[in-house]
Amino acid sequence: MPRFSATVTTPAALANGNAILSIVPAAAANFKLLGVKIGVVNSVGALTDADLAVGLNRATARGTSTGTATVTKSDPNSGASVITGVDNAWSVQPTLAASDDRTFPLNTRGGYAENFNEVDIVSNVGTANALVLVNRSGGALPASHSIVATVSWFE
Repeated sequence: MPRFSATVTTPAALANGNAILSIVPAAAANFKLLGVKIGVVNSVGALTDADLAVGLNRATARGTSTGTATVTKSDPNSGASVITGVDNAWSVQPTLAASDDRTFPLNTRGGYAENFNEVDIVSNVGTANALVLVNRSGGALPASHSIVATVSWFE
């Protein structure tokens, strides 16, 4: 099965509850999440020491996407991804489920990485059923700080 990845950098000082990225399945094709890597960068200097949390949520509506990330093939000889895309900007945020499936804790001076088995996190089909990474830190990120997130999946 083809494997893919995408990396997103959020706007600085992303507000609590705002989406970081959204992997959007196709109308008739789903995907299996293989890994998540999350870190923080500061565009003007040293990182502020802060504890953050990122939730993994199963959206009930895609929202209005105004930007998508570049999807990279792990094997350059495989076919193109069949998902709709990886959203990274919105004029209307995705509609999230009442609670997150998982929460990933991290510190700005460290990071977070987790790999999953192919049956751990499987998306549903349909563009309304995106898997969304969400800032769950309780407040906005410090000024000039952005979250960098890389997701990998196979289809």
